[in-house]
Amino acid sequence: MKTAGNSGFFTLGVQPDRYDLPHPRLGLPVILFLRRVLLRAFTKLRDRGFPLATEREDSVTEQLFNVLENDLRQTGEIGGFNSTFYERVVRHAEVTNYNGQKLAKTPDLSFKLRHAGAEPRRVVSAHDALFVECKPVDAGHAAGSAYCDDGLIRFVNGDYAWAMQEAMMLGYVRSGRTIAGHLTPAMEVSTRRTSLGIIQPLQLCPGLAAAACAEAEAVYLTKHHRAFPWRDGKGPATDITVYHLWHRCS
Repeated sequence: MKTAGNSGFFTLGVQPDRYDLPHPRLGLPVILFLRRVLLRAFTKLRDRGFPLATEREDSVTEQLFNVLENDLRQTGEIGGFNSTFYERVVRHAEVTNYNGQKLAKTPDLSFKLRHAGAEPRRVVSAHDALFVECKPVDAGHAAGSAYCDDGLIRFVNGDYAWAMQEAMMLGYVRSGRTIAGHLTPAMEVSTRRTSLGIIQPLQLCPGLAAAACAEAEAVYLTKHHRAFPWRDGKGPATDITVYHLWHRCS
């Protein structure tokens, strides 16, 4: 339960026989429901005059978080997204990586469901959530170097969501960038296929809830091999599925 980290000692705070890895899947219905929530949040930002086309990444993420947590989750405007079913949305929550060597990794957003039931869940609670990494994709931020090499890689190397089987990339897309025209060729670069451990290339998610709309592209997913071991003798990390939501911010 302890490993040598930057401070010389690290513990998850829970005994190995009290948690399982990987954590249970969230499931596609949860992913697509949260996509609906995010679409509503973006609509509210537009209606309130927030300049999505010109603001920097951190500013967009901060204002998106404010709408998600202070408006949508509090009002229950979208049925099912409220304090009964979801804990507080978190921005830049500090989490450790898979081995405790990096003690302050900060995913952009995280959504944590509340789970009913008398029995405690066999999870590491601090690492049980949908973790979201947000990245601009535009003339100054390439789909390959910025989105993949600086963003997506964090789910593959165990910095973020190391206990989970799913994660989300949220693209703030400008300058006519598209998944087909920019992300697909970026992921086809052989060195990147290797570094990202791609075992299932980009494919469309099924269902009407994943379809393209005026504000966003259709939802795509990729699957990645993770090459790191879990702690406490839990074995090698399983693959992770990453959902790609590209929102038009022009």
